[in-house]
Amino acid sequence: MGLGTACNRVVNRLIFHNMKMHKDRLTERQRLFCELYVGPGRHCAALAARLAGYAPGCSHVTGCQLLTKPKIAATVRGLEEALAQEMRVSRQGVISELVEAAEMARELREPASMISAFRNVAQICGYYRQEGEKRPIWMPEQAAKLSKYESLNNDELLKIINA
Repeated sequence: MGLGTACNRVVNRLIFHNMKMHKDRLTERQRLFCELYVGPGRHCAALAARLAGYAPGCSHVTGCQLLTKPKIAATVRGLEEALAQEMRVSRQGVISELVEAAEMARELREPASMISAFRNVAQICGYYRQEGEKRPIWMPEQAAKLSKYESLNNDELLKIINA
């Protein structure tokens, strides 16, 4: 075996090793997409894709495709968690505040504000997700408050709003 063949094998192994090492890394554009999606993109995949430099004409498709990639989804989750810790905000805290706001809106007889608060709670809790996705587990005190409203029919809910 000649020196040239041995060198080619070493180079090929190094290239293969490099490819394996870098396959778990995001490209610069993917990293930028993640940062923009969590930040200025305001969780709009199409906007974040355009801002990251992807083609504007198909940014809505590109953004959705990017979010289905496990590396990108994990990066987005990590950025969201870091942002929440930095702001000292928890999911449970936001839900509690929204439920309190809904109760205050009911007392002030502002049904639109009450509905808006509960819509936000439902969205955070995953009630607008596609079938087959998991719903979050409620804390007992939250479940008691919300189950009270879930069990009411339309007439009973209208009475509460108009009370």
